[in-house]
Order: sequence, then structure tokens, then C-alpha cells
Amino acid sequence: MKGPLVALLLIVLLVVAQAICYYPRLPDPMASHFGGGGVPDGWSSRTAFFAVYVAALALIGGTLFGLAGLLTRIPERMINLPNKEYWLSPPRRAESLGYVQRQIAWSAAGVLSFMVLTTQLVIRTNLAAEARLPVARIVLLLVMLIIWVSVVPWRVYRRFSVIQAR
Repeated sequence: MKGPLVALLLIVLLVVAQAICYYPRLPDPMASHFGGGGVPDGWSSRTAFFAVYVAALALIGGTLFGLAGLLTRIPERMINLPNKEYWLSPPRRAESLGYVQRQIAWSAAGVLSFMVLTTQLVIRTNLAAEARLPVARIVLLLVMLIIWVSVVPWRVYRRFSVIQAR
């Protein structure tokens, strides 16, 4: 899982850079919730905003990366894979579960990246003269996220739906 862990480290560094760079520059209170058309309709202190942001990143990242890590410890009956008997047989189990772990971890990296990028848009909106969240950019990021996390089950299904010839 080297690649996803490197991605996680880069995401953590980006969040630290966001906090160092923007925290002192943000208004207090700041717009933290936006309604239709990107118009702010909820505010919070900078401290509360960053606390919720970091807590959400930690909870979601910890849950998804934790799930990937626990995959080898959960009972086989709880794992749903095509051709499970073949792919989870002893000679292939470690490699198969490692592949699924990497896919879950990459999915987690995509979700966390989405959170960092949308938060960056919120930060920039708070620093702008006209505080209006760019809804089109949020929608684009959301579409990208949906595509990213949809690829994981597709890749897993594609990989395990075919039994390799001996």
C-alpha cells in the first residue's frame, strides 16, 4: 500500500499548509455553510471550522484506511468477491486481499482529496470580496469524486470476476 500511503502523507501536508497559510488570514467568524447558489447561510469561528475539518478528515480517513487494514482480519464469510472461493484460497489470499486493500486506500485518498479541495474553495470564498462559493467548481469536484470512487468496485469486480487459467 505504498502509493496510497504516500498520497495520504501528501494530503496531511496539504492540510497543514492550508492551516498555516490561511488560518491567520481568514475572517472570524467565517462563512462555513452555503445554501443555494453558493450564498453563505451559516458561520463559525476559524477555530471551530478547522477543528471540524481536521476531525472529519481524521474520522473518514481513519475509517477507510482502517477498513483496508482490517480486511485481512475479518472472517471470509463477510468478504464479498466474485469467485471468492478461488481468489481467497490459500495460495492467492494474500495477493487478492492486498489488491482490495490498495483499492480501498486509493478510494480513501480520493475522498480526502475531495474534502481538501472543497475546503480550499470555502477558504478562498471567505477571502474574496464577494463571498459566494463557486457552485460549478463544487459540482465538478463532486463528479470527479463519484467517478473516482466508482472505479474501485468496477476494478475489483473486473479483476476477480475472471478465474485465471492454470
